[in-house]
Amino acid sequence: MQGMGTKRVLVALSGGVDSSVAAYLLKEQGFECIGVTMRLYDEDTPGRGRACGNEADIADASAIARRLDMPFHVLDRREAFERDVIKAFVEAYEQGLTPNPCAVCNRAIKFGALLDHARELECTHLATGHYARVTARDGCGGRVFDLLKAHDRTKDQSYFLYGLSQEALARVIFPLGELVKDRDVRRIAEEQGFANARKRDSQGICFVPNNDFAAFIERRRGRELAQGPIVDTAGNLLGTHRGAIRYTVGQRKGLGVAAAHPLYVTRIDARSGTVTLGNEDDLYASALIADSWTWCVPAVEGASIVATRDSEQDAPTLQVRIRYHQEGQAARLAIPDPNEAAGTQGEALHISFDEPQRAIAPGQSVVAYDGERVLGGGRIVRAL
Repeated sequence: MQGMGTKRVLVALSGGVDSSVAAYLLKEQGFECIGVTMRLYDEDTPGRGRACGNEADIADASAIARRLDMPFHVLDRREAFERDVIKAFVEAYEQGLTPNPCAVCNRAIKFGALLDHARELECTHLATGHYARVTARDGCGGRVFDLLKAHDRTKDQSYFLYGLSQEALARVIFPLGELVKDRDVRRIAEEQGFANARKRDSQGICFVPNNDFAAFIERRRGRELAQGPIVDTAGNLLGTHRGAIRYTVGQRKGLGVAAAHPLYVTRIDARSGTVTLGNEDDLYASALIADSWTWCVPAVEGASIVATRDSEQDAPTLQVRIRYHQEGQAARLAIPDPNEAAGTQGEALHISFDEPQRAIAPGQSVVAYDGERVLGGGRIVRAL
């Protein structure tokens, strides 16, 4: 495990079994541990209706801290979570995107605010229950830290962690990276008598009740979503929808349109409120533009694998994922042409795939790997 030799570690406790076992393992190895849980939202969060906040998780985390004889803090980050995660999530959907709030939360909140808090408490490292690994090696200019996939591929969360910088990776510990959840983690929790040993994994977006994005946004805005046209790829009117937010690229069921053959959402135009349906063949694209790109590896290493558009075929072949749990797809990274980069934010990349990809959804994360190692990632702007 990386981080051996450290003395004091801040352990992020979510109230779930993963972070509880992570804390236990660190205590067993002799680390001085301080537990912390973040208060991110509550029953007054706009859009949540009568659903409760994360009080129950805070209570579960506090109980684990007492069980392990750890000091425990509750860090109030509701304002930052509202601004950086919830507000951005709603605005992205209203722009016709399919956002990935977990990746944003990891970068801005969990490994932003918590690393700052660790520094304030004079903790050398921050530990979480994420399924990923970090290793260190000697590189140009000093020590280099690599973010790797977890040993348990069914739980690997490296896709959501691409925003971790070298500075962050140097101070992060993932105690569960080499373990298998159902075989190892739950067994340890049961052996230790943890009440959350069989607690169900969290599903969907934590702040959206029942994972109903449309209802959440309607409550938050205080009005029903605007209706709009559903058209085919030739522009012919097929029907009317009750809000473009209810659709995502690649969706087949619940379209509200009767057809003699299967139709899929191929495009969402937020400005006009138009949802376009097409055949499955219309879902495939051989390239995409990504922006807000962040490198996990040192920037000089990242720059070395990005080609110009006219020399793209000479770039190294990487494995790229456009959705969680997808197998890596062979692809190359290049600097986009000026017209391709129009409207992008931060560093933009042109990513070309060896095989066309199905249902590339703007707003989702795209992450590049070199084998086990995460190179970096960004936000999908558009399919080409």
